[in-house]
Amino acid sequence: MERDSVEANASSGASHEQDSAEATPEVSQEQDSAEATRSDSQERDSAEADALSGGSQVLRRLHILPLGESENCGSGSSRFERLSPQLMQLRNSQEIVQAGKLVRHDGTDFVVIKADPADGTLGPETDYYTDGHPVVSFEKIQFSAWGPTVLSKDDLFKQLVKPYFKGEYSPYGASNQKKVRLLYTNQVIKFGEVSLVVEATVPCGLGVVSTRTQIFTIWDTTPEFQKVHIVPFQDTLPRAYNFNIFADYLKPYLNANAHQKFEVNGVFSYQGVQFKVVACEPETTARIGKSTMIFCEGTLNPSLRNLLPPALLAEIDQLPVGLQTLLLSTERSARGLEDVMAPRRQGISAETVQQIERSAKKQSSGKYRDSEEV
Repeated sequence: MERDSVEANASSGASHEQDSAEATPEVSQEQDSAEATRSDSQERDSAEADALSGGSQVLRRLHILPLGESENCGSGSSRFERLSPQLMQLRNSQEIVQAGKLVRHDGTDFVVIKADPADGTLGPETDYYTDGHPVVSFEKIQFSAWGPTVLSKDDLFKQLVKPYFKGEYSPYGASNQKKVRLLYTNQVIKFGEVSLVVEATVPCGLGVVSTRTQIFTIWDTTPEFQKVHIVPFQDTLPRAYNFNIFADYLKPYLNANAHQKFEVNGVFSYQGVQFKVVACEPETTARIGKSTMIFCEGTLNPSLRNLLPPALLAEIDQLPVGLQTLLLSTERSARGLEDVMAPRRQGISAETVQQIERSAKKQSSGKYRDSEEV
């Protein structure tokens, strides 16, 4: 009986395993079929989306502002309401949109400030931002350039600046224009090994060069350091994680500020870490270039002298030693010392000048009477 039961169980188990094994391929085939159906559906949806957008990516965000000091441009939601018909037209036409594109509506020009991603078409999921100051049209703009080969002002304008504002990026106001160059102070534009920087603009702010803008160019002869030693302040270094002071802080800052000029005792900050230039060769105002050897070993304690800007430190060094010690030992910030030293730069006050004038008049009138009596 036991043997028969065991054999029956074994037979039953073998039968179930065989049935299960036979059923498994059917389930697997059904899953493969469902996955293939979903894949085909996704491919069709993707193909339809690409067909609608012409194969380009759809923008997630778009920031657009009015161009010029138009009093009728409105702000916020009113701008969006005015632009809605034109934006709908751009969306339907699937035209590629990117920063600098002009959008004209009801006599007002708008310009795309930023797009995410950098270029693409408008879609149902695109978010629009219309807040911000209008983009200005520059009256004057000053460019300076530096690089391995020195160019005259005329050559700089003809070879770099003028071609930069040609073609589809012609100055604002040119006929049949669809795009503009967006510029701002300290913006660096690369032309191979030559760097072109926007030194100053009138008026200030984000703006465009128009057909009426006066353009000034100059070749910057500021040298490059051979060696420079830049040290972080101890109390500003991160404590929660490991870091490489050069790769994580100095290198990104210098890449983003290629136009920056440095000097001994100069202080700057990046991502919350404060640095100071403690030594350089040659000892002058210069840039940090590709051939510059950069040293960043060591740290500085946050003393007031170490935090002072070079100009203020030079003024304090002219004072008597005792007064220097008194000023630097008191609990003042750099701004507080700036306020203390400010009167030295203003010269004699108007009240003192008046007192001197009255005193001089009295002395001159007294001398005149004395001469008459003699």
